[in-house]
Amino acid sequence: MHVNGVHHLVLLVDDVPDGESYYKELFDLGILFREAAFDGERGTVPDDVSWNEALQKGVTPYMSFLGRDGFYLAVAGASGQQGTGRLDHIALAVDERAFDTITERADALGCNVEENAPHHRVFLDRYDVEWELNAKPRPPGQAFDELNL
Repeated sequence: MHVNGVHHLVLLVDDVPDGESYYKELFDLGILFREAAFDGERGTVPDDVSWNEALQKGVTPYMSFLGRDGFYLAVAGASGQQGTGRLDHIALAVDERAFDTITERADALGCNVEENAPHHRVFLDRYDVEWELNAKPRPPGQAFDELNL
């Protein structure tokens, strides 16, 4: 079983575009992709559309993935999120064996393990820390289709 390290971190912010700008500058990160809601549908904001342009069209920012040199950080809207901290979840990069073994252990310890995709599982531990197991190679990829703005 091998945990390859942290796949990515997700931090909760009050304003996604502002949080993106702040962490992009702080850590000299590039924008990998942005996610938002538009007309009740979640999707990926086209690369050639800025947050300001998207906001003018009525988009609600949901998340922005940033990264460089093997470090991946996402900022997500804090509105409506559970918990007491600013950390939304910790995603671990794992091999297939660790993916299955940790899933079995979490289940045996009473965690409710959710499978979101064949390579992706999520669970809360007994201390309300959300863990994501990700058997897909880094960096994180887009989860949604591109929005038609």
